[in-house]
Amino acid sequence: MQTPSLNTYSIAFQHAVAFVLAKEGGYVCHVDDPGGETNFGISKRAYPREDILNLTEQRAAFIYHRDYWRATRSHELPTGIALAVFDAAVQHGPATAARLLQEILGLVTDGIIGSKTIQAARLADTEWLIARYVLRRARLYARIQAKDSAQSVFIEGWFNRLRDLTNECWQVGYAGAGATYGR
Repeated sequence: MQTPSLNTYSIAFQHAVAFVLAKEGGYVCHVDDPGGETNFGISKRAYPREDILNLTEQRAAFIYHRDYWRATRSHELPTGIALAVFDAAVQHGPATAARLLQEILGLVTDGIIGSKTIQAARLADTEWLIARYVLRRARLYARIQAKDSAQSVFIEGWFNRLRDLTNECWQVGYAGAGATYGR
């Protein structure tokens, strides 16, 4: 199957995936990373059949769109929170990203973003929702570190990512206030 070029995706996804790719970087095989061998944030553990060493940015974007952007229905969420949820899905998995959002919105936390989650996210104050979502992720990172002290090597990078993510979310959230990202 031919992997689509980046310009075939929506502008919103292109922006979101550019953020993720910049944060994830290229090929890494860090001894303390439970994902093992990774490239552009795609791990051998999650994708054992992928050739991680030779993974292209275009292929990584395809995987991110199929398995993270669409799985979290980010294209239907308000612009600022869509980026936050997508980034969380990349870091923690789509179900965890969904549960975090549902928890903040006071909904049943089933880990599946459905019409109730989308409607509640659209009705929430964007600034409040982004701030709460990022704070909730910071707490999740702290728990990861508390559970496995070897992960402490990553904590500063995780918090830097959250700082940069917050800025990006607010920028896109206010550039298209009330808008959703699209396909």
